Amino acid sequence: MLSDHEAMPDRLDMLKLLYPWYKNEVYRRRQQMIWLTTIAASTLFVLLFLVPALPPLRPAHRALNVFVVTGVLLFAASVIYVIHQQRVRHQMAKRVLIKLEQELGLFEKGRYLDDTSLYPQSWQTAWRGDRSEFIYYGSIVLFSALVICAVLLR
Repeated sequence: MLSDHEAMPDRLDMLKLLYPWYKNEVYRRRQQMIWLTTIAASTLFVLLFLVPALPPLRPAHRALNVFVVTGVLLFAASVIYVIHQQRVRHQMAKRVLIKLEQELGLFEKGRYLDDTSLYPQSWQTAWRGDRSEFIYYGSIVLFSALVICAVLLR
């Protein structure tokens, strides 16, 4: 029977085990944010062309516009919320990934390569300047506003 110490992997083995998992998690979360944005923007884009193609509403049915606008706003808010959730989880995974990279010595000069590190030092903090989330939000807000204008102006 193995003792507790023998059964547990050593520190380096654990880091090597966790590293690819977190690397994949960072990429997976980013991909999910991109796909959510693409699907939402595409849906709103299709609505932008469907709205003018619909027959004009009779004055008694103008309240339908309120429901359509409300639906567009709820859809946009829901997608933005889910993207935000993915962003928060992406950032958490990114922080852990960078810590694992530091522990593996990927930023240390001379550890793996002569006079240089495998990863540039700037990668440790570059993620803080990532503003792609605002591009995701902006495209959804823009398409939502266009659909709402199309609904109200028809």
